[in-house]
Amino acid sequence: MEVINPRAALLSNFEVLTLLRELDQDHVNRTKTALRIKKEEDAAKKPAHDTHIEEVSENLRTVELEAIQYLSAEYQPARQQSEAGIARLVKDLAPFGLTKPEKLQVVNLAPTEPVELYVIVEELEDRLGDRMDQVLSVVSKSLHGPADAVQSAPADAAARVEVFQEEERWEHDANEVEFDDFGEGVGVTGDLDMEDDGD
Repeated sequence: MEVINPRAALLSNFEVLTLLRELDQDHVNRTKTALRIKKEEDAAKKPAHDTHIEEVSENLRTVELEAIQYLSAEYQPARQQSEAGIARLVKDLAPFGLTKPEKLQVVNLAPTEPVELYVIVEELEDRLGDRMDQVLSVVSKSLHGPADAVQSAPADAAARVEVFQEEERWEHDANEVEFDDFGEGVGVTGDLDMEDDGD
C-alpha cells in the first residue's frame, strides 16, 4: 500500500460518521446477499462455489461499530449536524481568522460556552477579543437549527438528572461493621520494626 497524497483533507466527525454508516450498510447488504445466494445453492443442491463473501476482520468491524456508537451519542454534535450546516459554519467562521485545524475543532466540538473556545483557539483573547460570543452564535445557528430545538434540550437534561438523583439514594445500614483505624498498626512509626529474639 502506498500513500499517494497524505492529508489531502481533514474530515469532521460528521463526515467520518457518514462514511462509517455507509460502510456498515454496504457490509450488511453484501452479507445478506451472500447468505441468500448460499441458501439458494443449498436448496438447489449445487456445489458451493465462491459467493464473494469478503472476510472482514472482526476487530475492524468492532472498531467501526464502536466508532459509530460513539459519534452517534446524544452528547455528540454530529447528531445535530448536516453537510449544509457544516459548510455554512465554515463559511461564517472565515471573518474570525481561525486556522483550518481550529475550524475543524469548532465543527467537531460545537462549543456553546466561551470557556470551550479557550481549548480550541490559540491565544483566544488576543485574536478574538470581544467576538467570542459572535463565534458561539455562528456555531449555534449553523449546527443546531431552530432555536426551539436548542431550548428544549436543557429541560430534557434537567429531567434526566432529577431521575438519576432519585435513584442514587444511599441508606445507612445500622448492622454494618465500622472499622476503627486509630489503634496499633495504622502507620505509626516503628510499626514494621522487627522484634528482638534475645540473641
